[in-house]
Amino acid sequence: MSAIASRVFFVALTASLAACGSADDPTRRPTTGGGTGSGGSATGSGGNTATSGGATTGAGGATGTGGATTGTGGATTGTGGTTTGTGGATTGAGGATTGTGGATTGSGGATTGTGGVTTGAGGAAGKGGAAGSGGTAGRGGSGASAGSGGSGASAGKDGGASIDAAPDRTADVGTSDGGVSSDDWLRTSGNRIYQGTKVFHGRGANLHDTRGCNACAYSTPNAAEVNRRADELIDNWRANLIRLDLESYAAAGGRVHWKGVLDDAAYRTDIQTIVSHISSKGAYTLLSLWIEPTATANEVPTAATNEVWKKLADMFKNEPRVLYGIVNEPHNDTDQNVWNGMNAAVAAIREVESLAGTPQHVIAVQGTQQWARVLDYYVTHPITAGGGTNIAYETHIYDPASEFAKLFENPGKTLPVIIGEFGEQDADALMQRAEAAEIPYIAWAFHQRCPPNLIVDNSSGGCGEGMPITPTAFGTKLKSRLATAW
Repeated sequence: MSAIASRVFFVALTASLAACGSADDPTRRPTTGGGTGSGGSATGSGGNTATSGGATTGAGGATGTGGATTGTGGATTGTGGTTTGTGGATTGAGGATTGTGGATTGSGGATTGTGGVTTGAGGAAGKGGAAGSGGTAGRGGSGASAGSGGSGASAGKDGGASIDAAPDRTADVGTSDGGVSSDDWLRTSGNRIYQGTKVFHGRGANLHDTRGCNACAYSTPNAAEVNRRADELIDNWRANLIRLDLESYAAAGGRVHWKGVLDDAAYRTDIQTIVSHISSKGAYTLLSLWIEPTATANEVPTAATNEVWKKLADMFKNEPRVLYGIVNEPHNDTDQNVWNGMNAAVAAIREVESLAGTPQHVIAVQGTQQWARVLDYYVTHPITAGGGTNIAYETHIYDPASEFAKLFENPGKTLPVIIGEFGEQDADALMQRAEAAEIPYIAWAFHQRCPPNLIVDNSSGGCGEGMPITPTAFGTKLKSRLATAW
């Protein structure tokens, strides 16, 4: 979910956020709210960060004292461990859930004992929990990136965010698939997103880039694997809208590929390859900065983030089947500050499009509060940059059905809304009600270790390249819904 929850190799147990819980546990979510937030597994007395051992060492690791898997090597074996060095899965003091609601409260939690996957007193971990009625979900911090060891660590949703972007404005070749109809360019009108004269009924899932929720960042990047998963989503699950989560880090931390859009030409090429592949199949890509070092610690875009968006806008200026998602999950900042950051980012993108003479892409700005959940401020203060046209408002929902009216149905009466992430909790009701309101929706996440997972972990602890793709119970719900007409 939103940009919060993350996880190291055992993200499925820890975990927004994702907007950023074990997979299939509706009370846990790694990104937007509930659980430990999207930063990943909470730290404390026995958290996921180990200095010499595996995924969980210290006084109460995930399994004994030897780490998550076997021997002394930790989650993936060897001496590296899932998270080594000092960079833990999630740092900071962000609790499982604050406010009055909360994914999981009390002293129990998803993993109990004195040193469970989420430490402290046994608080809930993961990405799926609801914030409750108005409760502000907690977030474990911004350090979800794995340490310098571990070849299969999974940062999960929303790892660290620190400034690291150098200017690089060399133009890249666009990815337009050529010969597309003007109807392929999406636009907004009133409170709807349109494809030609019809309301756009976009729905699908979040898909990670070549870094693969940090599980694939330790080996050679493989755009073909991302395309294979896109094929499964589009051809077999019938998705027509994929949120492609771009993931960059401020430092290598043992990763083979980790640099951002401005600094890594090969990464830019991979992004273009993936987007072009999705477009060639007739589907749309919501291109989103999911883990982005140039954003603030509260996931608000900065002037440096705008330079990243200028580059991406130049790369995809001729691609009609792309939407832009500015950041992941703003939180713990003021409405005005978030609005200012979003408005400036939109202005930067529109500047590139205006100079190029290309149509305006639909830009999704994320909710100003509670890890992108809350759209209320935009109802009275819509984005004004670029004339305020072709703007959609993105929310991430890991809440019970009782909150749906407040979070997306009511804002959707006046704003074009996109549900950029949602979890297992009341998922059937969410999809039904989103369709009734003609609001596009995108589930979290088409991954095996970035909970709540839509697919089963058949990776044998690795990156998952070539693994059989089997839906989880949550994935089966989504797949069944996508198979029905809307």
